Order: sequence, then structure tokens, then C-alpha cells
Amino acid sequence: MSVSNPKTTLLISPIKELISPRAKDYRPLLGQAMNNVNIIKNGAIAVSDHKILAVGTAEAVKQVINVDEDTQIINAQNNLVIPGFVDPHTHLVFAGNRANEFVQRNLGKTYQEIAALGGGILHTVAKTKNASLDNIVELGLKRLNLMLATGTTTCEVKTGYGLDTISELKLLEAILKLNKLQPIDLIPTFMPAHAIPVGLTETEYTNEIINKMLAPAKKLISDYYDINKPYFTDVFCDQGYFGKASTIEIMVKYLADGFQGKIHANEFVNLNVVPDALKLGIKSFDHMLNVNDSDIEVLKNSRSIAVLLPGTSFFLNLESHAPARKLIENSVAVASP
Repeated sequence: MSVSNPKTTLLISPIKELISPRAKDYRPLLGQAMNNVNIIKNGAIAVSDHKILAVGTAEAVKQVINVDEDTQIINAQNNLVIPGFVDPHTHLVFAGNRANEFVQRNLGKTYQEIAALGGGILHTVAKTKNASLDNIVELGLKRLNLMLATGTTTCEVKTGYGLDTISELKLLEAILKLNKLQPIDLIPTFMPAHAIPVGLTETEYTNEIINKMLAPAKKLISDYYDINKPYFTDVFCDQGYFGKASTIEIMVKYLADGFQGKIHANEFVNLNVVPDALKLGIKSFDHMLNVNDSDIEVLKNSRSIAVLLPGTSFFLNLESHAPARKLIENSVAVASP
């Protein structure tokens, strides 16, 4: 139980069962410890101005708070109360859809084959470029409302469907506006390095990301966001996307300007980016379908997270799937949407 201010504006009590993970020092649970769930019978949660004051049994919480006629009280005596879901990997802001690719996938076409025909990321990019900022925000609100209704309270949101300076900044601005328009806490990730746009080489686009996008992206974040909270950049490091050298180059520049780092890694091919990226303090490696033993060895001795997206590999009809059980058994920190 923790108490920061005894003035209570909201009290949820009694709660038949209150679920709270057993975590220490804000570090992720590892291995068998992931099974440790704290179940509090006849629990209570006290809140003051959207901040939790106390969590514990109803009797214990009652002893450390003040309740008056202005306190909102919710009786949850027949309910289970759990923490809100944290979604660590989304591409929430985009226009259009790729429903037409469903038949192609069922016919056995690969992710790369569909992309070569103008589908995949580049199809969504075309739709998103033509959408206005207001339209992107409107679409984002609809998706966030659905997420909130199913229990998501914190959500990482990436750009990545613009692939030019104007469009990527439009998507970042949409994320930052959405953060203020609805109750889910949004963590912004600026990800212009989601694919190589048509007509540019990897080197040319890497230079644009560093030299034309970094400064205005940081200004948007400073204007709309609390820079004391985390904000990220991300790079899709894989065959046909960004190589290891370009990935590290982008990361070094953005990390030096206050961004924290995430990398789409090892989805199709392992480019051995994990060991070098860890030296930069990368916070998460996402997808990780083709992780190897040396990756696991360095990850288990780090504080970085392997963010696994099992739905992706099934949807893409891939033969490889992220080895979640092996990662967990080797004490790698694992998360999943």
C-alpha cells in the first residue's frame, strides 16, 4: 500500500477480488515470477485527482484515507478489479485499410510479394498521405474508444504511414492531439523509418529522417507533450527495410536529442542488430520472430523488453513465430499487446 495524499475523491470499495501484479523497483517480472499475481480479497482503491492514494484490503485502506460527502464511492463487492491493459505496440494513426489483401494472403502470397505489388505498408501510406489531420484524428478517436471499452488504459502509438516529412509530422501531431482529447494515456513514437518510400534509396531516406524530420518532430513534442514523460523513435530493421548501419545511425541522432529507442527487429531476417542496439539503451525490440541464442543471452542481462506480436505472424502466414516460451524460460522480459 502507498499513500501520497489522504484527501480522497474516489473510493472503490469493497471489491470482491482486487488483482495487482507483484513487481518491485518498477522492473518487469521475469521467468516464473510472471506467474506471481497478488489477489486481495475484500479490497479497495482510493484515488485523489486521478492519482492512486492507496491499494489494499478495504479495512487497511480505510485507516489511511479521509472520506467526506464529496467522495465518489463505487461499490464493487461482486466484481473483479484488475489494472488497465497497456498496449506496447500500435500503429493507430492511419487512413484506409488493407482488407483486399486478405484473399492474396489466403492464396499464399508473402508479405514481401504483396508489398512488391503496391500493397502492405505502401498501400496504407498512399491513403494516409491524402487524409487530413482532422480525418486522422477522427479515425484515431474511434479506435481509441473501442480500445478503452475493452480495458486498454495506456497505449504506445507509432507514426510510420507517411514516409515523408510533411506526412510523418502530421501523424505525430495527430497522436499528440489525441492524447489530450481522450482518457487513454498515449506514448508517442515517431517512426518515419517504417519503410523506404518509392523513389528514394535507403541512404537518401535515412538522411531525410535525420536532417529534415528530427528538429520539427522534437518541436511538436515540446509544444504538445510533457517532455518529462517518455517519447520514442522506432526503426524497422530488416531485409528490404532498414539495414543495421542505417538503424544505428538514426538511433544515435534521435537518442542524442532526447528520444528513447525501440526497434522492429528480426521479423523476417535476423540482421544481428540486438547486441549493438542494446549498447545504445534501446528499450524494446518488437516482433522478434527470428531471435537467436546470442540475442537471448544479451537480452536476459538487460532491462530491455521483447515485445511479441503473435497475431502478426499468424496473419502473414509465416513459418516462424516468436519463441515466447524460450524467451520467458531464459528470463528475458516479455510483453505483448
